[in-house]
Amino acid sequence: MAFGTVIDLETRKRAKALPLSALLPRARLVELSGTHACARTTAAVSCVTEAQARGELVAWVQPKDGALFPPDLHAAGVDLDSFIAIHVPLHGGPFALIRAAEWLARSGAFGLTVIDLTEALPPGASVNWQGRLQGLLRQHDGRVLLLTSNAYEDPSSGPLVGLRVEPRRGPLHDERFELHSQVLKDKVGLTAELASSHSMAPAGLRGAS
Repeated sequence: MAFGTVIDLETRKRAKALPLSALLPRARLVELSGTHACARTTAAVSCVTEAQARGELVAWVQPKDGALFPPDLHAAGVDLDSFIAIHVPLHGGPFALIRAAEWLARSGAFGLTVIDLTEALPPGASVNWQGRLQGLLRQHDGRVLLLTSNAYEDPSSGPLVGLRVEPRRGPLHDERFELHSQVLKDKVGLTAELASSHSMAPAGLRGAS
């Protein structure tokens, strides 16, 4: 396993493989990284639909004019009535995205918040903003997904990331593709392997794998 992660592989082999959406830990920061934008978005959307199935509100924080496309979200099974998209002005920079997410976490109303940091990570020590976010998650028992464009060989976005996963998608066949997720960092102690899934590819998500 990359980056010195110690994982009980025998325990994982005995456990049934489950999708990331079913294993997303509470009160921990989870990073979906990699250069495969479509796979990253699809994996995040699967976590959104799973949270909504549990009756939770979900928020997605992204720069203004970000990649979210509501018809695609609806086609992928997202209930738009319990989904809030926050569009942060570009001049605010990545810290504005974090501040918006902190405000959402502080409200305690959202079971899952997705933060799109693919354009840029906040400069400086990541332990500061990640520490604030994780403290709020512990206080309100929430979840946060950090979307980054860090490549496989790059380190995670910070030391407080509890789980880092790189999703990749296979070729498109009959408007469906297989999504594979590789664990790059595990400080939460996953008890199962991440299962592959076959996902529909709405029109806006049919980019190159």
